[in-house]
Amino acid sequence: MRNIEIVEKIQREEMREILNEYLIELSKFDKDIEFAQNGKPIYKWFDCYFEEKSRYPIYLKVDNKIAGMSLIRKLDDKLFEVAEFYVRPDFRKDGNAIWFANTIINLFDGDFEFSTCLTNQRAKMFWDKFSTNFNTSSLIDDERKNWKIKK
Repeated sequence: MRNIEIVEKIQREEMREILNEYLIELSKFDKDIEFAQNGKPIYKWFDCYFEEKSRYPIYLKVDNKIAGMSLIRKLDDKLFEVAEFYVRPDFRKDGNAIWFANTIINLFDGDFEFSTCLTNQRAKMFWDKFSTNFNTSSLIDDERKNWKIKK
């Protein structure tokens, strides 16, 4: 069984560890990810997701296990950004990632933007596939591919 939940403040450090998993994997593709002296990735906006009303930390759960996470940011009244999106490797099957992305998009009333590094072929293929379900515009620059979903 799949579900999503907004991550509570008391779960902050648990989510930080999952975000670190994601950032370590992502660092293979994104040279801008920085690491602290202790070897942990730096994500300077993480705490904002637990302090600001315009940011939403979300878990994907499959069979009551944390299968992934996403960080959503409200840009204006009707526009949101998928700032980060991660499904743990053991859960990257059975349509979990597509279900998670669709559920997030349907959770909020507005349009969405998201992007990925062009060098991350797996993520690029996922978001290309996902975006075909919507009336989207795709913008490409040297390092990123950006999508906007209009609902």
